[in-house]
Amino acid sequence: MGMERTDPASMAMLIGLFFVVGSIAVVLLIVVSAFRNRRAKAEMLHRERMLALEKGLPVPPDYLEGPKRRRPFVAGLIWAGIGLGAVVWGIIEGENDANAWGLIPFFVGIALLIGDWLSARRAARAGSGSAPYPGAGGGDRAPESRS
Repeated sequence: MGMERTDPASMAMLIGLFFVVGSIAVVLLIVVSAFRNRRAKAEMLHRERMLALEKGLPVPPDYLEGPKRRRPFVAGLIWAGIGLGAVVWGIIEGENDANAWGLIPFFVGIALLIGDWLSARRAARAGSGSAPYPGAGGGDRAPESRS
């Protein structure tokens, strides 16, 4: 029972299989960890709220705020960058398929950027004084006094 030699084609297939299975396993590990962390944080906040209510204290302010919305600006930049990178790679390598497939994430990113710009403009036009997203400017600053 000696070591048998394997042909390069089957070895290449095994390497590809391990890469795909390993990539999926890493993604699943990240997703499961994120859900566990979110659940642990929710349980901790719930315990804190229950203790405050038992002691007759006011409810902590983080429960009174709604869920924070994320700005799609960063996601738009990432998608546009991925798409632009694929298009540039396709141009350098001379592959027309990479150019075509790279345009999909590029235009998704452009759409996210335009959507973010339009929602910020709509909020500014409404004059509500509050930003469409946290940290986007607007309601999180004290009004300036003019003398």
